[in-house]
Amino acid sequence: MLILSDFDGTITCADLTNEVWDAHLRYDWRQELLTLSASGQITPFELLRRGYADVDRPADELLALLRPHAGLRPGFEELLSLCARRGWVFHVVSHGLPFYIREFLPPDTAFSCFDAVFDGRWRVTVPEAVQLGPGDDFKIRVLDQLKAATGEAATVYIGDGRLDYPAARRCDRVFAVRGSALDVLCARDGVPCTPFDSFTEVCAALDVGGDRPSGAARAGERSPGRG
Repeated sequence: MLILSDFDGTITCADLTNEVWDAHLRYDWRQELLTLSASGQITPFELLRRGYADVDRPADELLALLRPHAGLRPGFEELLSLCARRGWVFHVVSHGLPFYIREFLPPDTAFSCFDAVFDGRWRVTVPEAVQLGPGDDFKIRVLDQLKAATGEAATVYIGDGRLDYPAARRCDRVFAVRGSALDVLCARDGVPCTPFDSFTEVCAALDVGGDRPSGAARAGERSPGRG
């Protein structure tokens, strides 16, 4: 089984990019950037590229800001242990940046995210390992590449945001942070979804009935269609 999880607002209780932008962007980024993103006028990559281009603080200063907000959701280490014990592939897929994901994830946890360098401003790029064509969704591309690389057919997605929805609906089973945008979107479109507050609940649900998700057909086959 292949299990993908979002990072900001899912593994962490707070969205860390939101914390950075709230502290350092001098305009209403929710109004200016999220409106464009929600209407499809800019991609998630363009959203992150534009937002971080106006952040003029280096990684060490941003990490100092983020540490008080970077607590992991309860039960995450339990989920990692369950995956290791059952031989499941666990991978974090995020629209965030590696300077903070690497800092706050447990060591050796695999992840894919955008790349970034700081030269007085943050320059966000798509990693070379992910071939992103026009109109491609980053998280869907990571999902497809991991399925091809691992040979895993059964897929699980864990997330919280609107930008998780395209990849989540392509998976066999979806877990959404209770009350989150992902939870609301799944309910709206009839996509089978299990709400959760802690990863302990996710572990209990996954560890019942073997290593193959049950009770849900592939969401992407039957439903139309920041954290």
